[in-house]
Parts: sequence; structure tokens; C-alpha cells
Amino acid sequence: MSRPTVSKAKTSYPIFAATFASSKPGYLVVGGGGGAGNHGIQNQITLFDFSSRAPTVQPCAELMVSKDDSVNGLASLATKDGLILYAGINSSEADRLNGKNDHFRSFEVRFPAGQVHGSINFLSQISLFTTPQTASAKKDSFQRLVRLSPPQRTTLSTLNRRIGAIASSFAGDDNEVIIFSATSNKPADQDIIGRITLHNGQEANDIDIFAHEEGRFQVAYITDHNVFVQNVNYDFEQRTTKGKNEHRKIYSIPLGVGENKARLKKLRCSRWLSPKHLLLLANKPNRTGVELLVLHLYEEGPGSIVVRKTLPKHVKAATDMDVALLDIDSDGAYQIAIAVAAIDVSLHVYTMDYHGAARDSLSSFHAFNSYDNVHEFQMTKVVFSPFYKPEIPVGRKALPQYLRLASTSLGNSISCETFQLQPEGSRHVLQTARSRNMFTAATYLVIAMVVAVIALLIQSLIDPEGNLTKGLLPSSLQNAASHHKTFGESLREKRHAAVLNNADSPVVKTTQRIADLLDHHLTTVLSDSDSESTSSVPSLQQKALIIHHDSEAEGLSTEVHDGHEDVLKKHAQAKKWEELSKEEKKLWKQKLTDAGMWAAGEGETILKSIFFGQIGGLVGQVAEGVIGH
Repeated sequence: MSRPTVSKAKTSYPIFAATFASSKPGYLVVGGGGGAGNHGIQNQITLFDFSSRAPTVQPCAELMVSKDDSVNGLASLATKDGLILYAGINSSEADRLNGKNDHFRSFEVRFPAGQVHGSINFLSQISLFTTPQTASAKKDSFQRLVRLSPPQRTTLSTLNRRIGAIASSFAGDDNEVIIFSATSNKPADQDIIGRITLHNGQEANDIDIFAHEEGRFQVAYITDHNVFVQNVNYDFEQRTTKGKNEHRKIYSIPLGVGENKARLKKLRCSRWLSPKHLLLLANKPNRTGVELLVLHLYEEGPGSIVVRKTLPKHVKAATDMDVALLDIDSDGAYQIAIAVAAIDVSLHVYTMDYHGAARDSLSSFHAFNSYDNVHEFQMTKVVFSPFYKPEIPVGRKALPQYLRLASTSLGNSISCETFQLQPEGSRHVLQTARSRNMFTAATYLVIAMVVAVIALLIQSLIDPEGNLTKGLLPSSLQNAASHHKTFGESLREKRHAAVLNNADSPVVKTTQRIADLLDHHLTTVLSDSDSESTSSVPSLQQKALIIHHDSEAEGLSTEVHDGHEDVLKKHAQAKKWEELSKEEKKLWKQKLTDAGMWAAGEGETILKSIFFGQIGGLVGQVAEGVIGH
């Protein structure tokens, strides 16, 4: 799998629509704008050529298409020298309120040739939707979607005749889906194949068309919670439908359970994967996640979800989705590339494998790659270039084949990823089984390493001596590891070094309370006696705590010794509390109180377990004691 090449481009307007040319997949057409009003942002259509894979791409051609509305939706038909573009662009508000809205526009695009620059020219405009009944619907309604059936997936065949579908939005109870014959640059009323009215304020969120053969199609459209399929059998010569053209609802998002009776997800996009498999993109409520659902269709009755994929947790919602069906082999098998544009400006690419009509099944989703911060602002469209089986003359070596993935944003930006496809038998794939297995193995290896590190850390805390694992490791590894301290041992040493404010050093200035010193010192003694029972009293009476007065620094310090004999060797005049005179006790109480180490309310009993040195030359060396006394 080679790394993709990323090309960038900019426009002077926010982009709402994009489509690749079917005849020359390196060409991308985008459209958008600022809508109605004099705000300085024009409504335009722009042509780019990404076939060079240059880091930055400049426009080949551009046209300001309207002063009344931005471009909402683009689809293209191939011509000899370029494209016929279908676009959704509203008429002015005044015309709409008068019942006239030529929302369906056609343009001719000519590709650059030699020294001749590319061009975009207006062809026609027409109204196909039924005029809404209310004034608000007339004012707000627009053509939201335009979609064409895919061209044939081989360059060896002649161009097939295609159909298209458009859908309206904000038309209240008058929203429609219209299916038409896409054989001219200006479809008229006689080219309309079917008209589907959506009631109760519903509107189509997405449309896709599957072409079985010329004249036989399946049109799928989705509302927020339902999926519908319209079968189309059409005679292009007679301009009439033939046979049975069934319309049915094949799936509904299930209701919640318990107190939450609302539907849990909202359908955003749909794409055909095979004649009997439809891919759905669903956003969970309140931006809590995204799911990909594969819906299997049956001859009769509703469909069923056969594969689910939840996107990573950071993907809270998705804005668009597209798929590319790559070339087929002799069994009818092919690979499917899937791209999802997330609301956090990340782009996620997956693959699936269709196993052919005989098996009529799909693989699970395989992660191909993901890209973060693709744009600075929210993405609006993601679209794959079409791919056809290449023509290879006899005796010629096959040239590298590429698949392009373009994404656009509200920030006027375009990003185009170019992937080199891999030959696999008689077809091409984006992701080979070998690269997929390597990716899976690497993922499991990383997980195993993380688990092993965590296990070692836990083991060093609860079993620093390795008693639980001695039977599992060879003696050579045990001997090698014995020269190094475990994480648990190092942690305990650091904790013990902090006890008594480093009182294990010969002399340490202290501000801790006597009660805390005694408590910590007792804990240290206990942790040090690892070879004797905790009930062994002598082991608890080996250390002595002495408090000194520094006449120069006017502060108190502590010393910890292994036992009272050790203290007597170093401080022969040290005294116990009981051995101090009344005057000495009074002075020591004042010093301990001033230092915040002792309060009269704690009583003198606590002082009997400690020993005292001399106070500023007045009091002789004072006593020694044993912890636990």
C-alpha cells in the first residue's frame, strides 16, 4: 500500500457541491457561494484538474452562475470534450413568491486542450417540482439533491443512457423526489419518469441509484428514520415506463425502549453496495456517535441490518459519505472503498469486499486509514472519482491506476487524496489481504505490548520478589532481572525516603508535629523488619528519636539512631523526659510549642517516648528513647 498524494486547492466561496468527471476522473467540479444578497461572496462553479497530483492546484475554469442563490448539488454527464453539469440553483425570491422557480440548471464544461483554456457556459434552466402551496414554502424551498445513475464500470463499453433524481427541501408538505431521464441538457416534463410526494414535512436526506442494465434501475432514498426503494423499468426509446415499478419502505430506525420512545438515530447518507445491499450512515442523537449500517434487501418484505460499524469515539457526528465500487473479476467480485467526513474535520476510509452474485455477501468493514484536521472548517462534501477497468493493449505493461478522494469545506478549501490501487488477480483493490493482515497483526502486537507492560507494573507492586512467577521464567532471566530493581521496589524506596521528612539522615531540620513523627517512625520500623514477625517487640525498640535545639538557627532538629546505645555513644548527656528538671521541661515545652510540634492539649505522655538534647547551653544533653516505649 503506497502513501496517498495530497493536493490542495482554494475557492473564493464556501463549497456545497462537488462531482468528478466520469470520462476524465482527474477533473473535479465544485460549486457553492454566499447565496442571495449583496455580501461580496459570489455564487460560482469552478473546475480543477487534480490529475497532476501537484501539492497546490489552480482552477482551470470558473463561472459566476447566479446572483440569487448558491449552488446546491452537482451531477455530470460525459461529453466528447467535457461535461454536461446538472445543478440546483434557485430563482430570485420575488420569482419564487410568484410561483416561478427555475431550480434545475444545466451548464456545459469544456476541458482545457493544449493552449486552449477550459470553460463553463450556461445552457438552460427549468422548473420540475410542483409549486408549493404556502407562501413560506415558496420562499424557502430549494433543490437540495441531484443524483445520476452511475455510468458503466468499464471503458470498453459505450456510454450507457442514464437516469437522474432530484429532491426538494423546506417545501413543507410539498417536498418531492422526481426521477427523470438524463439524456439531454434540459430535461422537460416528458422526461419525468416518476414523481414521489413526501408528506408530513418529510424530506429526502440522500438519494442513490443502482443500475442493473440499461432501462432497469433501483432508486433508494432516505428520510430521517426510513429507507425507501423505487424500482424503475424505463424504455428510453418510447420515453415510457414498462413492467412493474414497485415503491416500498424497506427499513425504519427502531424506536427506543422504556421511557425513551424516541428513535435513537437519524439517517444522513445512503449508497448502494450491490443489488441487494445498501449502506446507511446514521448519526446518533445529541452528537454521541456515528454508525455505518449495511442493509440487506429481500425479494419481499422489509430488509435487515446484517453488518454494523461504530466509528471511533471522537467522531461525534458525520456530515457526508461516499463509496467507490472498483472493477470486478470473472466471478463478479469487487472491492468497495468507503469514505466518511466527520464533524471534527477528520476523514475515515474503510474497505469492504463483495464476493459476487453467487455468494451475494459482503465482508466486514476493514479500516484503511484516517486523517485528522483535513480542513480548518467543517466539511461539506466527500466524493470518490469513478474507476473503470483499464484498457491494456496487447504487449503493453499495465500502467499504475489511481483512485481519488476529494473533500470540501465551508472554509473554501479542497483536499484531494490520490491512492494508488493494487492489482489483485484480474481486478484492482485499494487494500490487499496481505496489507490488511499486516495491519491487524500490528494492532494486536501493540495491544499485547501494552498489556504486558501493565502486567509487569502490577506484578512489581504486588509481588516484588517474583514469587508468583519463579516457575514461569527460566533461571537465566531471573538472574539477569535480579540485578535491577522492580518498579514496586523503587516506588517503596522513594516512599520510605520521604518518611519523617528524611529523618533517616543523621540530622534533619523539622517542622512536623511530634505525633506525626512518631506515627511515621513506627511505620518505618515495621516496614524494615521484613525478616521477623510484626509481633516481635524487640525489633520495634531498636530505634531512638532525639530532638535537638540549635541556638544559632533558633530551630529544632531531629536525629534517628538504631538504638539507645548508639545514641549514648554520640550524645552521652542526652536525657529522657522524666530525667529533665522542672525548668528544663518548661523551656522544652515552650520551644516545642513555638515550633508547632506540640500543644499543651496533647499532654506530656507523648513526650515520654522521645529524648532531648541541650537547649542553648543551658540544659545538658537530654534523653534518648525507643520507639514503642
